[in-house]
Amino acid sequence: MDPADLERLLDRELRQLPEPRAPETLLARVMTAAARHGERTAPATGWSTWSAGWQAASVAVLLVFVAGIWWLLASPPAPVSNMAKTAGETAAVMRLFWNVLLQPVATYIFVLGLSLALACAAAWAALEVALGGASHQ
Repeated sequence: MDPADLERLLDRELRQLPEPRAPETLLARVMTAAARHGERTAPATGWSTWSAGWQAASVAVLLVFVAGIWWLLASPPAPVSNMAKTAGETAAVMRLFWNVLLQPVATYIFVLGLSLALACAAAWAALEVALGGASHQ
């Protein structure tokens, strides 16, 4: 059978079928679901929605945390003081290493990369002009 004949036969048979109808209760169910969906809101979140007990506990934990930080900053224990001193010395050594060794090398690499990028752009522009523009086919 020819595909065109088959298509015409299928079309004729499908047109003879009765048009489907929605159930009588469909509209009522859709309207009820839409009304229920409109009533639903996102649950409230945030600290203000916590119970009073949890709010008090969180304030107490925050106050203990702030007091601990205050105590550490007012009179730091010897290990913390030594750690801060070591961190400062390490930062000074790293700054020296950067200024003496890495920054000059990084500067040269950056300038070289920028020069190569500009050279590639110039070569691309020259090719565009020489070939009469890019073909977008």
